[in-house]
Amino acid sequence: MTLFFKKLLMFLAKVAAGVLLLVTLFFVLGFLLSSFPVNRSFAQTPESTIRIFVTSNGVHTDLVLPVVTPLRDWRQKLPLQDFATTDSTFTHIGFGWGDRRFYMETPEWSDLKLNVALTSALWPTRTAMHVEYIRSSLATNDRQRPVLLTLAQYQQLIEFIDSSFQQQNGEYVLIEGSGYSGHDNFYEAHGKFYATKNCNSWVNKGLKAADVKTAWWAPFPYAIMRHLR
Repeated sequence: MTLFFKKLLMFLAKVAAGVLLLVTLFFVLGFLLSSFPVNRSFAQTPESTIRIFVTSNGVHTDLVLPVVTPLRDWRQKLPLQDFATTDSTFTHIGFGWGDRRFYMETPEWSDLKLNVALTSALWPTRTAMHVEYIRSSLATNDRQRPVLLTLAQYQQLIEFIDSSFQQQNGEYVLIEGSGYSGHDNFYEAHGKFYATKNCNSWVNKGLKAADVKTAWWAPFPYAIMRHLR
């Protein structure tokens, strides 16, 4: 083996060790910092009249809200005619924020491409908002946690979600032909996606904005769901 190849192998070994160290540090910090809650005084009271859900598929989390409340009819911002198989009987709507390319090219985990995963993990990328109309209210279980908000808290959450969308003349910017089905769509979003600022940290930030007890930092779903039990 030539000296060149020996040096190359040593360099690659150091790179691999460095990446492993960073990944380990990421998971350790994610576990430790998610243990510290914010908004500790949050309580669901008789004034908490609007029920939302936080959902998790084990990797990604979403905020699920009623379609219509006294504060917002989401159909005014997200018209039903933009959703081919959605009608006025749908009662809830889900919001998620994430890597634009990962979102749009990975409807199922079996569709995941290595280069897409690496790109979204290693450097800042463009983002999109995923919006899905849901026919009925969700059942409460380990992956679907209800949270009761006051009108004031819900208004704060609305403002947070609004600020995540790119808008033109007050309208959300639809990415044409981008949904997985007839009841979901993608929209242009603000912000860049990267490992420490991902879909779960977006949901966590939304809960903070609504004064809900949640994690100080939440890069993983369990970091959010643990505080909603």
